Amino acid sequence: MARKSNSDSGEGINLDSLMDALTNVVAVLILVLILVQADVTQKVIQFTEDLQPATPEQVEQAKILLAEAVAKKQSIEEKLQQDAPTPEQLEEEKRRIALLEKSIQTNDKLLADLNELKILEAKVRQERDAENLTTVRIQEEIAKLEAQLDQTPVIKAPPPTEVNIPNSRPIPPKAVVYHALAIRDRIHMIDPHTPLAMFEEEFRKHRRDWLAERIKRQGGDRMIYDPTKIAAHFNTFDFKSPPGQKTEIITQPVWPFLQIAITPDLGKGGTPLDALEKPGSEFSKTVARLMSNIRNVVLFHVNPDSFNTYLKARGLIDKTKVPAGWEVWGGNSWRFTIPDVEVKRLQEPPPPPPQAGPKPPPPVGPKLD
Repeated sequence: MARKSNSDSGEGINLDSLMDALTNVVAVLILVLILVQADVTQKVIQFTEDLQPATPEQVEQAKILLAEAVAKKQSIEEKLQQDAPTPEQLEEEKRRIALLEKSIQTNDKLLADLNELKILEAKVRQERDAENLTTVRIQEEIAKLEAQLDQTPVIKAPPPTEVNIPNSRPIPPKAVVYHALAIRDRIHMIDPHTPLAMFEEEFRKHRRDWLAERIKRQGGDRMIYDPTKIAAHFNTFDFKSPPGQKTEIITQPVWPFLQIAITPDLGKGGTPLDALEKPGSEFSKTVARLMSNIRNVVLFHVNPDSFNTYLKARGLIDKTKVPAGWEVWGGNSWRFTIPDVEVKRLQEPPPPPPQAGPKPPPPVGPKLD
């Protein structure tokens, strides 16, 4: 009798461990399946409990959507039951589609032109509005000016001033001429003799220092002096000028003689119109001194803005019997040449312009009236 093999021997394979592992896995899977089933059941119950009942409006809206869907389905089914289009119909549709595409391109161009026209219209409207605004402002300004003009009183011209044309007569050869400048309603009395005498006295003291050239000639040498040195010396010289007047030596580069310029202060110097008759005014004191010598003469140089002032001063002069004359004059200072002192030219004078036409008459000197 054969011996029974032993399953526990080391030669056989033991499957107990494998069976235990498979059993454990199946048990875990069954457990997971039970848990998932329980969770799904719970979620379904929760979803059912949380579900809100539909309102009548929602039910009606759903019915409408359902009806539309049914109608659309029916339309699609009818189209599916129709016969397929023939090749000729397909070609006709293609031709219509091509025409439609071309029409769309044309319409796009027209729309682009229309947009440009709209932009241009907006620009023109903006310019028009700006012009209208400017026009309104100008009209408002014109209206304001017209209102101001209506309220402005009419200015009447002052009565004309009568100035008689003088019966002129020449100034006596030995007359001592004084000058009166009528400008800005003031009378400025000019004494040219005192500064000339002071210049001659000072010149005699320094003539040797100022000599520039000596020319020998028969009957007496010709003396030519340096104008630069003379002007520098008299730049700070005190001529004892009356208040409101300035006296200075003037040199010209192309002129061989010196000039004395007496410039009054047009705003503060001289005597104003309303003070001409006052005894202590400069005009009254000067007129009193002129009465002491019958050779004294007064020449008025009248600016066009001061005829009334001249007439007032002239009436006062005429009462003193001092001879007088006048002329229209536009300067603001009085200058006269020192003829006895010749100076060296610093520049050669330009040639005189050619004479055109007849020779003009000689200038008329000052006259008395």
